Amino acid sequence: MSTRTYNKDMGYSFKEFFRPLPLAFESSAYDVNGRTIHFDAGEGKTINITLGVETVRQIALMAIPLLPVTLELIGYSDDEANVFMATFDRAYHRGGG
Repeated sequence: MSTRTYNKDMGYSFKEFFRPLPLAFESSAYDVNGRTIHFDAGEGKTINITLGVETVRQIALMAIPLLPVTLELIGYSDDEANVFMATFDRAYHRGGG
């Protein structure tokens, strides 16, 4: 069983991260345990998301939350992982160009 790991620094606070989460999974059937989110996609596929400690990125007078996020996709093929990551990125995309 293969594991694919993705690390991201996301411009979300810990609390904000959970708002678009159902869109990323196209479901709300996930478990949250502290800083870890677990999703059983069936057929031997699992996704674990670990949220790091939130910090702040200071750009001039702007303060932007910064949340380290690690995603582990277990049992996913390359194509399946790419599809999930595209869905995840779309769910967490903020407005703009």
